[in-house]
Amino acid sequence: MLCAAVIGMTVASCGSSKKVVDNGNEAAACAQCMSTKQALRAEGSFLAAYENQVPKAKQAAANNARQELARMMQVTVESVIEDYSSTYIDGDAQDFRQSLKDLSRTVVNQTVKGAVPAIPGWSEKMKSGTMYYVCLEVSADSVIEAISEKVSADSKLRTDFEYEKFKKVFDQEMEKLAE
Repeated sequence: MLCAAVIGMTVASCGSSKKVVDNGNEAAACAQCMSTKQALRAEGSFLAAYENQVPKAKQAAANNARQELARMMQVTVESVIEDYSSTYIDGDAQDFRQSLKDLSRTVVNQTVKGAVPAIPGWSEKMKSGTMYYVCLEVSADSVIEAISEKVSADSKLRTDFEYEKFKKVFDQEMEKLAE
């Protein structure tokens, strides 16, 4: 029964009005954990039912944030690839698109490992324990630079890839996230 409660509460939204940031700034953390034009951000959470579970809960919250960040990055990058390849690539864009998508999965996996806390972690006391929250971020520049580096290493992709045009489409997609 307790296990079901823990599993059910591993991903929380910013809607709770009971959140308490460790530094005393109530509910401000959720607004700060929104993606911006400069960074992709994701929140993860995990419930510690007992005091001895706190280290595990904090690590699990960070892992949940990384998973959400990876999902967000993959969706964003795939959207950019679709827009870029349909707008700027002449000829057979399908091969280019698929190759760039395959490459982007590697970039996302590598980049998300370098995610850093966007704000200090916070916690919320609940009847069943303490919910721990983590907000991680990856800079938009690090994502675009990692893609560019991978493309540069691939002679087939490098021929059709135009960094400035790709970055322009990427920046437009980041603006949508920040709205």
